[in-house]
Amino acid sequence: MVPMGQQLFRLALGAAQSRGAVLDAADQALMVSAVQMDLIERLTPEQAGQVLRRALMSPYPEGFFRALRDCAGLRRFLPEFEALFGVPHASDQPEPVDVGEHQMRVLAGAARRGARLAVRFAALAHKIGMADTPRHCWPSHVGHEARGRARLSALGARIAMPADALDLAALAVAECDRVHRASDLRAGPIAELLTRVQALQRPERFEQLLEVCICDYSAYAGHSEADYAKAPRLRRALAAYASVPDAPVPATPHARAEAVARALRPGGGKQV
Repeated sequence: MVPMGQQLFRLALGAAQSRGAVLDAADQALMVSAVQMDLIERLTPEQAGQVLRRALMSPYPEGFFRALRDCAGLRRFLPEFEALFGVPHASDQPEPVDVGEHQMRVLAGAARRGARLAVRFAALAHKIGMADTPRHCWPSHVGHEARGRARLSALGARIAMPADALDLAALAVAECDRVHRASDLRAGPIAELLTRVQALQRPERFEQLLEVCICDYSAYAGHSEADYAKAPRLRRALAAYASVPDAPVPATPHARAEAVARALRPGGGKQV
């Protein structure tokens, strides 16, 4: 990385070390000059990945992205994220939320929780497909999952990220909305969700998916982590799903769904 490019990211990373950090005019001018010299485009995937990993693991990662936005560098470094700003998304409030600003809050929440890199990256990326929703569909984003997969593939080709981070981000793109609907789903679809995300085989990744969803939920106005009932509901469902023996013959989807139904039935466990 050329020295001026190093300064660009040193300043942006510095803005992620304290809450509400503001760069002075001279530093902002230096960052603008570095961006205009196309120094971001000269990064190798490995260099870009190193910068992004450091930004995500900073105490206040949102400061890094705001600093890059202020110098028009975010659209060059992470255009998938820049494209989310100005895109409305429906919520339970009277007015839609701005997806980019919402994702900043999701990422901030992941940092407050001390989340691992994979969770922070998935928290940042799980709504990137909403940038490509046709305007006439706003603030709804039906089908954003498929668009998100394409965006994530492009990001991963340009910025080298660990395999587990890309894997969790892809899972979050595909499944976060379904996790959010868990209270409305019958036992069969919940069992199918657990099967699809390999919750039994990969319980740590399943917990990381729930962590992303908790951060997403609590980033909306009036929400808190403690109010997110889907996580304990799905954990109870998973315990029931896992209780169905696979021997002497493999458990059937129907048997697992029946076990989940019993666990989620009133009186079948603590209600959430």
